[in-house]
Amino acid sequence: MAHFGWRSAFWVFGALSLLWLLPWSRVAGQVRTVVRASAAHDDSPTLWMILKQPALWGTALGLFSQNYTFYFMLTWLPSYLQTERGFSIVDMAWVATSAYAVNAVSAFAAGWAVDRFLARGGSANVGYKSVMAVAHLGSVACMLAMAMGSSKVALISLFVYQALCGASSPGVYAMCQILAGPSASGRWVGIQNSLGNFPGIIAPWLTGYIIQSTGHYTNAFVVAAAMSMLGLIGWIWMVPRLAELEWQRAAQVSVVGAA
Repeated sequence: MAHFGWRSAFWVFGALSLLWLLPWSRVAGQVRTVVRASAAHDDSPTLWMILKQPALWGTALGLFSQNYTFYFMLTWLPSYLQTERGFSIVDMAWVATSAYAVNAVSAFAAGWAVDRFLARGGSANVGYKSVMAVAHLGSVACMLAMAMGSSKVALISLFVYQALCGASSPGVYAMCQILAGPSASGRWVGIQNSLGNFPGIIAPWLTGYIIQSTGHYTNAFVVAAAMSMLGLIGWIWMVPRLAELEWQRAAQVSVVGAA
């Protein structure tokens, strides 16, 4: 952007995204085979049975909370670093790139660590929920530090936040897939993601409104911290012990009740 303008970034990354078609074309046939096999003996729960599960709304709220801070940082981090902390475009780019690299490495490391914990007999409930609790509590502290701390504190908090955000990533899908099981994972994740990505609409607009009204990012970070607290309610309180829900028993109860 500094050398060729903002349009060049769209052209380059738009073209690079097409590379995904190569690996996808290799697995698409396998996906179709699995879908056809599943449809041949479908005993999956109904959509209504899934919607009645409090755990679904817990994972949706947890993702909503997590995505609010993520989209907030994704859309406003460059502006924050330049206008509030005085970074140049090039310096901002290096800081943001390094921060997201930390996010990626943290996600990989956390997924590996939880798998090792489970392989040694650890509880999925303890493993995933502990990571979520630490990530959301830590995100609250990081948002407040970036709002009120010095430039050095804010920069450190940015990297800590990205590490926590990455660490919580594996649980977003692992937890719901454990709960839903193979017969309901697709619909569960679809509902969870639909609700959980509304912050992509809300966070950019609300942040812009707050900044325009106050002239600073402080209150925007405070709102993000409050939103992060909601994740504790969703992931920890509303989600029961992590184990596949007994869909067949629920289906039998529904049939008996209807009779």
